[in-house]
Amino acid sequence: MEYLSAKQQEVLERDTRILRSARQMLLSHGYYGMTMDRIATDCDCPKGTMYQRFTCKEDIMVALALECSQRRMDLMRRGASYDGSSRVRMGGVGEAMGLYERLNPDDSTIIHLATGPIREKASAQRAIALRKIEHGIVDFVEGILSDAIAHGELDLPPGASVQEMAFALWSLVDGAYRLIENSTPQQALGIEYPVRELWVVYNRIADAYGWRPFFADYDWEEVMADIRRTIFPEEAQQLYGEGCWYGDAGTEHPGEVWRPVPHK
Repeated sequence: MEYLSAKQQEVLERDTRILRSARQMLLSHGYYGMTMDRIATDCDCPKGTMYQRFTCKEDIMVALALECSQRRMDLMRRGASYDGSSRVRMGGVGEAMGLYERLNPDDSTIIHLATGPIREKASAQRAIALRKIEHGIVDFVEGILSDAIAHGELDLPPGASVQEMAFALWSLVDGAYRLIENSTPQQALGIEYPVRELWVVYNRIADAYGWRPFFADYDWEEVMADIRRTIFPEEAQQLYGEGCWYGDAGTEHPGEVWRPVPHK
């Protein structure tokens, strides 16, 4: 454990108070309702001191997004640690994403807010740090896909690349959860279980790229239940309920009704 001096500990505790206050204010009052003056008053921190640590409110938002993104990445790495084929490991990553997004909807909102003009106004140091985590996620996904090719589990179609496939999968998942945050799938499309639908669509894309084992040829419900039991026991029970290792399907294997059309 790294030793912190009294001064360093004081700075760390003050930063924590600032970020905690800013997070609550951002989620309660939105971007325009969160101001540096209000944050300074709420956490009893002199404005001059606060500006020494954060250049503007956008810098604070990016700092919050950094914390959230790191927690999400840590959960994804846990999912990929499951002992199985590359596609099974990616299933663990997908479960990590689902658990994170659904258990921490406020974190997800903050991550999605800290883009575009917000990031451009933040300090270069924090903007670079956030971009580094995002690139790390892409590299992480590309690494699993490269392992799949190396082990003969993935034969990319002519002209396709690992980068293309990683972009497709990440765009699908990230974009879907942005829509889910606003209840768009349920309200505009009439989709009752959008997270389940995302899982099916993701696997159809993986099948189309030739990633084995194919969705309809493998008992994914059972392997996902085992991932929840062994890798995410606390998070899974918190989200789905006690004994609901089959996720939204409940305590018992859902059977064929939850499976897609067999791969051709």
